[in-house]
This record gives sequence, C-alpha cells and structure tokens, in this order.
Amino acid sequence: MKGGIDMARSRTLERHLSDDGYGLMIRALNELHYAGETSFYSTASLRPCEKHLFDRYGHDARILDVGCGAGRVTKAITERGGRITGVDINPTAIDVARQTCQDADFVCASMTDLPLPDASFDQVWCLRFSFNALPTVVERINTLAELWRVCAPGGSMFVEVFNWHHRGRFGLVRIANLLDQYARVLRWHGEGKQRSAPIPARDILYLANKAEGAAPGFAHLTTVREMQQLGAAAKLDRYATVISEESLLAGTRTPIRPRHSGYSMWLAATKPGGLS
Repeated sequence: MKGGIDMARSRTLERHLSDDGYGLMIRALNELHYAGETSFYSTASLRPCEKHLFDRYGHDARILDVGCGAGRVTKAITERGGRITGVDINPTAIDVARQTCQDADFVCASMTDLPLPDASFDQVWCLRFSFNALPTVVERINTLAELWRVCAPGGSMFVEVFNWHHRGRFGLVRIANLLDQYARVLRWHGEGKQRSAPIPARDILYLANKAEGAAPGFAHLTTVREMQQLGAAAKLDRYATVISEESLLAGTRTPIRPRHSGYSMWLAATKPGGLS
C-alpha cells in the first residue's frame, strides 16, 4: 500500500535474508549498542512527553516501562512516587538499572514474550523508540499483542516510534533516507544480486551519539499506515489511534494524516472495561 507496508512482501524479504540470520544479527548489534549507552540512559532526565504521561496517567497506576534499558524512565518515575516495573532484553542494561534504582522491579525479558500476567498493568509504555529496535514484522506484531495482553481493562498503552516521513530541515532528512534506500537496491542489482540482499526498506544503521565508543544502532522507521496495519494484526486496531506528540500532550488523541512529517508518532490505545 502507498505510504505503508505490504506484509507479505516484508515477510518474503525477511525469509530471503534468513540465511544471513538478519534478525539474529540485528539483535546482537542491539545488545552491543544499548549496553554501550548505559552511562547515558542511567542518568538522563525525563523528556516533557514522559513527564506528561506520568502527570496525566501515572499517579496511582501500575506502570510497565517496556524497553526500559538502563532504567532512565523507571528511576525518574520511582523518584516521583510512581509504581513502575521496567523490562528489557539487555542483561547489561538491566544490571545497571538495578544498581541505580533499587526501589523498582526489573525483569530481563524480550518485549515479544513478556513473562508477566494478563491485565497486570494500568499503564503500558514503550518509549524512546524502543519499538523501532525490533528487526522483523513478526516481532513487531507479537510485541503489540503482548503489550495489549498485560494492559488491564480501563488502562492505556502508548508506543512511541520514529517516523519514516520525517522531513527534517529543508526536507534533507527525508531526501537522505530515500537516496540511501535506492542506493542499496541499485548496488545489489549492480553486483548481479550475487551478494547479500539489501537490508529491508526503512531499516537504518546509525552511529551511536549518546556514549563514546558505543556500537552503531539499528532502527526500523515506521509509517502511520504500517502502525495501523501492525495494530490490526495484533487485534487492537478497534482501540488504537496513531497520534502526534502534540496531540499526546494536548490529550486529544487526534489521528494524524498518513504522511505526517513530524519526528515521532505515538500508537495510543485504551483497553475497554474497568471501572466507569
């Protein structure tokens, strides 16, 4: 679909890349990248959008911080009196989180398979683009389904993601991303398709900028249509809306247009049921 993804084509490409262990490769890279940035993510403060989430939704709520890393958000929310649990797949980051925030609970696990009971949290947050670190469509769908499963009736789920259509100054970020994508395909064809296939569209590798010496990072840049499709595949599309950060801060949950050009976007969903 225009502006979105074709699920079948994405899965086909992932199978084509499976001989190279694409998912395994990216997960190994992520482990090195986030382990190398713990010095930043264990001390950095909350961003305005995160303060807003806690002020509007977090007081007296059971909060799950999915992709907590070294505990930046978990620690800050705990210091504000919040009840929050952090979960992350990176053992090095979790060790640092436990050392710097001893009053919170931390779980070392993948967000695609949370070892947590159904409906056990009132607020389920996946912040700072942790969702974009997932390398495959299947992992993205499974993660949304898991976040929804552990969200209690009447509770809310918020997933913050990078936006593929972000333009940047003078549209240069958008132009650079498109040129990079075309260059990968052209290089592969120019080599007679004899080498490894290019990494999937909208997947990027970037140099770490939060801590000196950290390994490069990975991100899959999403679109509004893709997030809608993933939500539908995870069976939460009836309740989910893709919104801008401005809408989040205003508390309006106004749907954004398919080619929203902001830096980020949010999948917001409230689970039916609970106390009226």
